[in-house]
Amino acid sequence: MLPNSLLSVRKSKGEIQPRYAKPSSSNDEAANILIEAYKSHIGEKKKVLKSLVTELEHKGYEYRFVRALSLLLDRKSTFVCQCKVDPVDLRRKIFQATEQFGLPTTSKTRQIILESVASKMSLTVEDVEGDFYSDLDGELVLEKFFAPSASELLGEYNLGLTQTLLFDATELSFTASGNWQDLFHAIKKFGLIYEVYQDNGLWVKIDGPASLFKLTRRYGVSIAKLLPFIVSNSQWTVNAKVLWRFTNEICDFKIESQKHAALLKKPYLPALRYDSSIEEDFASQFQAVTSGWVLKREPEPVSAGKQVIIPDFSLEKAGIKIYLEIVGFWTEEYLLRKIEKLKQVESKMLLLINEALACEKLSALEKRPQLDLIYYRNKISLNPILRYLETKFEQVKNKEIKFLEGLSIRFTEPVVSFGEFAARIGVSAEAARAFIVANPPFGYVALADTLISDEKLLQIGGRIEKAISQSGKLPFKEAARIIEEEGVDDSANVLTMLGYRIRWRGINSEQAEVSKDPKNSGE
Repeated sequence: MLPNSLLSVRKSKGEIQPRYAKPSSSNDEAANILIEAYKSHIGEKKKVLKSLVTELEHKGYEYRFVRALSLLLDRKSTFVCQCKVDPVDLRRKIFQATEQFGLPTTSKTRQIILESVASKMSLTVEDVEGDFYSDLDGELVLEKFFAPSASELLGEYNLGLTQTLLFDATELSFTASGNWQDLFHAIKKFGLIYEVYQDNGLWVKIDGPASLFKLTRRYGVSIAKLLPFIVSNSQWTVNAKVLWRFTNEICDFKIESQKHAALLKKPYLPALRYDSSIEEDFASQFQAVTSGWVLKREPEPVSAGKQVIIPDFSLEKAGIKIYLEIVGFWTEEYLLRKIEKLKQVESKMLLLINEALACEKLSALEKRPQLDLIYYRNKISLNPILRYLETKFEQVKNKEIKFLEGLSIRFTEPVVSFGEFAARIGVSAEAARAFIVANPPFGYVALADTLISDEKLLQIGGRIEKAISQSGKLPFKEAARIIEEEGVDDSANVLTMLGYRIRWRGINSEQAEVSKDPKNSGE
């Protein structure tokens, strides 16, 4: 964040936007000049660095811009007071000496005072003069500097500029693609009041203070602190109402990742940690098996009345999405609150419940059609979960197959991928494969993942036969190249259907050869 005195904005027709430092030769030059100045002035006083900032202002750079960059670089620097004695104690002794020798109205009296103090403190007169104000900000010496790149500095400037504008925010609404656990933790930590609503996705509205002219700045600072948690996501949108104090006008403010993400520095946030070893073990086990389901840690929140629940995981496959919540070792009070929230959930959710919590209160959840319960003891077993997921998928798959059976489908392409066909129709690849294998169209042959016409198969067979005719054998690599050129990936199955066999010499496909299968050659 930046001081309000360094805020630079554009305001027009009730809308307000920060004057972002976009990538340009001029902005990059200013950033690089300042970065190099700090790198080359280690051991120099801060006032020397500030004189360089003044020089940039005189060269035509906007003063708020260069001063803000300098302030951000100050925060990446370590300034120290390099003096032999405590400056406060030194000043105290000098003032005491003036009581003895009088005010230093003449150079002679001044010299006497300095010599007296220097003698008492075992210093030289030069030391006394040099250390007198050495703890003032401009006298501090640059000891260390952690240099950013010019783009990082400009991104940090733009982020700070946005936060400063939000100091006077009276309300803010946002949506994001993830990081919800940290977002709601931050909202509570900063003492913000919120509500959740649906509008082409889940949105969070941060309510402003009761009065525009009471606590606005303090509440706005808390809103500004939330911004880095929002923009750390890959996709986000932020809308706000900002009080422009010069005219007491409420202005609209909006930024979104598509337009502004490249301008703002993306803050570093630590990776999400699991709440328990049970969650971590479950995630590790599930990701180790090939189920076709995509496991996502702490997905978007799920509405539960006027509140939200952030599930532990979501599971997705072929357009099916099931949220998963692990009910572990909770206090009774917390468990009761959780149950009340779960009763209001409308999204499909699977609850994995520790048998130790199999209390009467949980039986109320079994009556909710959107909630499915699986109990575990000590450690979560994957088998019942995988069976549950397979059942859910089969239900959807069977509905899709019935949908396909009601369509009039005609194929004209020589090669049809089940996946491409499924995406075109809007069903899962598994449903498309099951339907086509059970109802192969006339003139086509179904392979593992592809439908190929008899004509294309004969065309491939002709090329393979020509290539193999000279020696009776053909490197598998060359046969696979021919088949792939014809638009088919399943080389092994195509060769088998054409009556060829593959002779493997180890596991290296480079050494494998294709020859006519004697069973299919009439020999």
